[in-house]
Amino acid sequence: MLYPRTERLQRFIDVARSLIPVLRERAAQHDRDGTFPHENFVDIRRVGLPALIVPQEFGGWGANLLESTLTMETLAQGDGSTALSFVMHVQVIGGVAEAFEDVASEYGGGGWPQPLFAQVCRDAVEQGALINSVATEPNLGSPSRGGLPETTAEPVRENGKDAWRINGLKTFASLSPEMDYFIIPAALQDGSGHVARFVIPAGPHFEIIETWDSFGMRATGSHDLKIVNARVTDEQMIGRGAPSPRTTGKAPANAWFICTVGAVYLGVAQAALDFAADYAAKRVPTALGKPIAELESIQRRLGQAELLLLQARALLYNTARDWDQFEARRDELTPAVIATKFTVTNNAIEAVDHAVRVVGGASMSRSLPLERYLRDVRPGLFHPLNDDQALTIFGRNALKRISAMAGNR
Repeated sequence: MLYPRTERLQRFIDVARSLIPVLRERAAQHDRDGTFPHENFVDIRRVGLPALIVPQEFGGWGANLLESTLTMETLAQGDGSTALSFVMHVQVIGGVAEAFEDVASEYGGGGWPQPLFAQVCRDAVEQGALINSVATEPNLGSPSRGGLPETTAEPVRENGKDAWRINGLKTFASLSPEMDYFIIPAALQDGSGHVARFVIPAGPHFEIIETWDSFGMRATGSHDLKIVNARVTDEQMIGRGAPSPRTTGKAPANAWFICTVGAVYLGVAQAALDFAADYAAKRVPTALGKPIAELESIQRRLGQAELLLLQARALLYNTARDWDQFEARRDELTPAVIATKFTVTNNAIEAVDHAVRVVGGASMSRSLPLERYLRDVRPGLFHPLNDDQALTIFGRNALKRISAMAGNR
């Protein structure tokens, strides 16, 4: 594939590539300790990456989905945990910016007030401010399946003004140790039965409960988040309505989330393949007397991994490019977006498995990064949509197509 195709995209990729050495140097220790890599985000802010997806009118770089996808894939080759944390900021701002372009009004981007979005964007450019949506709860599970959150927003009157007081507990708050803005969905206690999302700046009303102790992506800081009496106004509300599943196969899938998050796992798998190929070129067992890279069995394993990543990359890039270029037909791209999620995550996992087989038993040692890559690539399965949801949607689509064909006979 002929990427990057523009000097602009090459500049974005070069910025991310400049961070790979320092991210790799720190990754093993943060993974071992389960600590959040604050110093990585000092570097991310230093090179200006929080502005990547901010519209140019606010001083940002204005990257589209394809440009953001390739940039995140590059960053993930340095450290998957850092890239997965940061990509949450990217997909939130990128998606909202795109929605504002589609809806030229005071309220665009999923109900964001324009002044609020402008403030978040300017803070991202000028201060490196980071944002993420924290929606999952212990009893709710993934919000992608719908349901009413237990986090509440109670209407109150303070200082002569209407406001909301928010209390609750969220889980999987990735990036929380470095977050400047939190998007919090809450059930409105005004008799409407509605759920609204609020943009809340960091402050003492948030308590990070350090519960994150995971198998993979151990340094994402995806801790529990307790919200205690956070006071917000209607100006911080970014949409309200009845809770419902986000993706049913009819509504457009979240391309910004799926493509940029998928790119992270693709980047981890690429790092694993590159390490395995380098290892094979240098590994000379005494009994063999030559590098194991000369063995056809090793070449076949590397070839299988390479092919899997080429397939995943082709679908990912094509889907992102179509999403950028065919705004009026995004509803039709839902199957491609869902297929991208399924294919990229599963191909990345399989490719890393091949890389591990190339290196052999040494891949189990923490002195090598492969065991971390092996663990870091697997959480991709658990982001929405999961494999069962995706396959069910495709199966139903096939049945609907056959039914429609029968009805036309």
